[in-house]
Amino acid sequence: MTDAAAVPAGAGARGIWLWDVLYAIAAAATSVLVVLDNGGAPAAAGAVALVAVGAVGWFAVGRRMALAEPARPEAARLTYCGLITVALAAAVALAPEANWALFVVLPQLFWLLPLRWGITAAVVLTPGLPALGAVVHGGGAREVLADLAPQILFMSAFGVLVGVYIHRVTEESDERGRLITALEASRAREAELSHRAGAAAERERLAGEIHDTLAQGFTSIVTLLQAAQAEFDADPGAARRHVDLAVRAAKENLQEARHLVAAGAPTDVVPHPLADAVGRQAERFAEETGVDTGHGVSGEPRRLPAEQEIVLLRAAQELLTNVARHAGAGTVTVRLDFRDPHAVALTVADDGAGFAPDAVPGGHFGLAMMRSRLERLGGSLELDTAPGAGTTAVVTLPSEGAE
Repeated sequence: MTDAAAVPAGAGARGIWLWDVLYAIAAAATSVLVVLDNGGAPAAAGAVALVAVGAVGWFAVGRRMALAEPARPEAARLTYCGLITVALAAAVALAPEANWALFVVLPQLFWLLPLRWGITAAVVLTPGLPALGAVVHGGGAREVLADLAPQILFMSAFGVLVGVYIHRVTEESDERGRLITALEASRAREAELSHRAGAAAERERLAGEIHDTLAQGFTSIVTLLQAAQAEFDADPGAARRHVDLAVRAAKENLQEARHLVAAGAPTDVVPHPLADAVGRQAERFAEETGVDTGHGVSGEPRRLPAEQEIVLLRAAQELLTNVARHAGAGTVTVRLDFRDPHAVALTVADDGAGFAPDAVPGGHFGLAMMRSRLERLGGSLELDTAPGAGTTAVVTLPSEGAE
């Protein structure tokens, strides 16, 4: 006659096989004691069968209920616990030695019932079963309880303390499980936010590429065709040249569109060196606008990482587009400066109308996109301008990562 406490509902399945072994051993040992003390009496066979109910019931029903971890006991749990308790009481009534099956039944009660109910069962069954066996078999319950009082008190207290301890450990384990669940949910939300941020960054990148390539290309086409339209009668040769330039710009725009769809590198950056690509932009600007445009390089040109070259080329495109739209310049100079080993500078200067930097209207997408790209790579844009004094724009980009 003794008592045992078990891991309650919520402990998880990792250590449940240990309780499987305990129940099997306890049921087998109790059955052997019953047979040895009662011989072949029919009562012994009945007691062994009832002890087996508690063990087999765990493997067939109780184990699955224990792992289900409900918030409160359900009717099925209460019914199951009542049945194995009644079976244990009946076994003790047939053979007093069957009270050792408490090792099989009482842990399951701690598994499947709230702590206070498990404690109540431990306090009641630990002395109650020996008393029941004594009464059924003609003994005095009082004498039995008096003889076993120290053992009953010790085992009851031991079972209660172990049950309380294991329940607390299990609650901590459940709390960790809830924290892990919350952490996983937080990570999922973080991943979703990261995905959204990545999508937003990709949309911003595509918007910048469309602005720097297709939008500027369409602007050039419109400008050239308008110039041709104005010269059809006065200067057919000039009109034809503008149409030819518009056709070339349209073809280049088509090529850019294909590369954007394919998410490839810009056609005017790879494999051409940056200085050549910027020079071609300056020459195209001169052809399309008729503005006297010079370009040059200071220092020894060197290749930069593709992203840096793209940013500098797009800056040159944006600055030249702004000159064409707003400056009314007669001359423009474009220069790349490689003399600083740790940086590359792009300068675009014109002798046009200039402007007041503070008066630039908000939402100027091209300049905002340029600054955003430069800041992301540690670069900067400086504007030296005033109304009637022309404009000098200097783009500086660190090149420590140059290849």
